[in-house]
Amino acid sequence: MSIRQLIAGTFLAVAVGGAVGSVATAQAAWETIPDPAAMPQADASGLAHVNGLDLYYEIHGTSGPWIIFLHGGEGSALAWDNQVPVFAAHNRVLLIESRGHGRSGWDGQPITYEAMASDTVGVMDALGIDKADIVGWSDGGIIGLIMGINDPTRVNKIVADGANTDPDGVDGAIFDTVPYNIPSDRDEVIYKSLSPTPDRWDAFNDAVNKMWETEPHITDQLSMITAQVLVMAGDHDLILPAHTQMIADSIPGAKLAIIPDAAHFIVWQQPDAFNAAVKDFLGVQ
Repeated sequence: MSIRQLIAGTFLAVAVGGAVGSVATAQAAWETIPDPAAMPQADASGLAHVNGLDLYYEIHGTSGPWIIFLHGGEGSALAWDNQVPVFAAHNRVLLIESRGHGRSGWDGQPITYEAMASDTVGVMDALGIDKADIVGWSDGGIIGLIMGINDPTRVNKIVADGANTDPDGVDGAIFDTVPYNIPSDRDEVIYKSLSPTPDRWDAFNDAVNKMWETEPHITDQLSMITAQVLVMAGDHDLILPAHTQMIADSIPGAKLAIIPDAAHFIVWQQPDAFNAAVKDFLGVQ
C-alpha cells in the first residue's frame, strides 16, 4: 500500500495510544485517527449516468439551499459522517462519490481532477441543481477549486480543506511521522465493500496514485475564481503551510482558517471546529 493512501479521505481507524508500564501516554488529537461515526440514512440515493459512468450520490435533508460535500482521494461519501447531521438540519446535502470511488463506476481510464470536476457538474445537471455551495476535503477541495475556475456559474461559495494546487504543495517528509505513517489496509477494505468492481483495487489504487504524483496544476488559474472561498488546513497538515497561504493569497477575497490540533483529517479530528468554521462561512444556521 502506498503511503500516499494516508492522505485519502477514507477510514483509517487505528488506535495510536500507548502506555509505558502503568503510565498512559497522552496524545494530541492531531496524532490520532478517530473511528468514524455512523452515517444517517439518506433521504434519497441513486446513480446518475454522467460522462459514460454511473456515479453514486445520496441526499440528506429535504429543504434549504444545496451544499455538495466532496470526499478525499480513495474515500467515499461515508467520510462525512460528522458533518451530515449538522448540515442536513437546515440544508439539502448532496454527497457525490467520485469516479472509481465508493459505489461509483469507473471505465479504467486515467482518473483526473478535471474529469471529476466535470462529473460533479454532470450530477448537478442530472438532479436539476443549478447552483450550490461546495465543501471539499483534500481531493474534493481541489475539485471545488477547479469548479470555481471552470464553472463559476454553478458554485456559490467554496470550502477547500487540505487542498493543494500543485504536487509540490504536499510535504513529502511528513509521511514518515504520526499520524501519516500509521499502517492500515482500511482503504482497500472499504473500497472492496462498496465498489461495483471490488476486484479492481490494485488498478484503482495505481490510477489515484498516478494522479497524486502528476496533478493538479492550477496555481496560475486561482486568480480567476470569483466565488467566495474559505481555504482550510490543519496546523499539522500534510499540505505545506506556505502553499496553503499561497492559495488563500491567490484567490481574490479568500479567507484562511488554520484549525489547531489537527492534521489532514480535520473532519474527524476536530469536527466541531470544522463544522463551526464552515457554517459561519456559508451562513448556515
